[in-house]
Amino acid sequence: MKLGKKGVIDLPIRLMIVILIVCISIPLLTNAMERGESDNALSSMNSEADKIFNAAAAVHYSGVGSSRTVTVAIPDGSEMVIPGGGGTDAYAIKMIFKGREAGTRYMESPPVRFVTGGITITGTAMLLITSDIVDGQPAVRVTVI
Repeated sequence: MKLGKKGVIDLPIRLMIVILIVCISIPLLTNAMERGESDNALSSMNSEADKIFNAAAAVHYSGVGSSRTVTVAIPDGSEMVIPGGGGTDAYAIKMIFKGREAGTRYMESPPVRFVTGGITITGTAMLLITSDIVDGQPAVRVTVI
């Protein structure tokens, strides 16, 4: 450090550099923490979607009228939507985290559609999954009980 007429000259420059580094680092760390929280929630919801898909496959293979109950636990700030309806949405479970869609999973094997009229699941819920035939094609009904 150099000593000038008014005191230490290098100290304010070093302080400014440290402050600049801290100001740049804080948003990056905040973003990383939020991303980690989102990834954890998505991983948990994928696990819960697998429970629903496995139960849907089991009732499908067991025949029309068979049913199973599944308990799912959706993380705080998250929700799962089973849209039902037509098109690819009939095979989908959408995962939403803090109001934004975080992912979508599709019932692929067996390709059984959900004929539920749009269910949103939050928190811990017990679902009744029942096999059915709708319009001559296999289908699964999901009901929150």
